[in-house]
Amino acid sequence: MRSIPERDWKYLRSIEKELLAELCGRINRDALEILQAPEVGEHERYLWLYKHYRESDIIVADCFDGWRRSDIVLKLLLIRKHKLLSTEMIANLSDETRELLARWQE
Repeated sequence: MRSIPERDWKYLRSIEKELLAELCGRINRDALEILQAPEVGEHERYLWLYKHYRESDIIVADCFDGWRRSDIVLKLLLIRKHKLLSTEMIANLSDETRELLARWQE
């Protein structure tokens, strides 16, 4: 996998915390729905919540653990897959990086 321009790398580093916060907020909102589910008992709710966090932890790790420039293309693709990049964020990337994302999306 190839790399991205330096300016895109710097931009992604500058929004990393924002992206992580968005993902964690989504995970926590889903957890709240689980906790408020009236149709299941306490034990089932606990199991559902445990599974949710276990699966979510994998997504957080895949998207954010070990942010290195050599791995950023893969991280960027995963972040895009999980719908964390807004249209505005994508617009701030270079044409080269946007084309790379478009090719991988197809």
